[in-house]
Amino acid sequence: MTVPRIVSLTAGSLAIGLACGVSNASAMSFSSTNDPSAWQVSVSQGGADGQESSFSTANFQAAVAVTGRLTSDGTQWISNNATGTNACCVGTWTFFVFRQSFTLTPAEAATASLQFQWAADDSGEGFEWRGSWKPKYRLNGGSLVNGVWDTGSTYDLGHLTTVGSGFVAGVNTLDFYVEGNGVSDGFALKTVAVVPEPETYALMLAGLVALGFLARRHKA
Repeated sequence: MTVPRIVSLTAGSLAIGLACGVSNASAMSFSSTNDPSAWQVSVSQGGADGQESSFSTANFQAAVAVTGRLTSDGTQWISNNATGTNACCVGTWTFFVFRQSFTLTPAEAATASLQFQWAADDSGEGFEWRGSWKPKYRLNGGSLVNGVWDTGSTYDLGHLTTVGSGFVAGVNTLDFYVEGNGVSDGFALKTVAVVPEPETYALMLAGLVALGFLARRHKA
């Protein structure tokens, strides 16, 4: 009787490992701006208000937290310096591209989905000193996509955004284009969810099936 019990425990451990595969499976890693070290930023000046051509994706540098500045829910604002200020006065258009890069396996690239909310200062809110550029994002150099703010204010975390396609195996880049007025500019992003891959659920199901089989065998 001892040998079957040992065999059942060994097999049961394997089944439990499969059932808990959600914690072991590789998953997409994407950080909010609460971790400024995950972000880079490229800054340029001298361009025209509201024009994509004014933005530069050269000379990226490490992003830093804007001192003492959080969104209403506590998400950290980031910029190229601790104040977000790059000019003497309001109206000196400053163009930021905030970037995060991450690596995906082929399986992850095929199934990954990212949900987030973001905020931008200043941009496209109908006031002359805030400029006419509506903040946008793009994945892997694709088309620019407008951000959406239900309140109309880009200072607030915007509408829940889902990016569920366009990922590639290898290095991916997600860029956020924010035009500032030169004073106290910045960017904030709250990661809401990274949807687990379907293969993770398949792994869990396989584990549960194995556990059921072992339970029936033990009862028999």
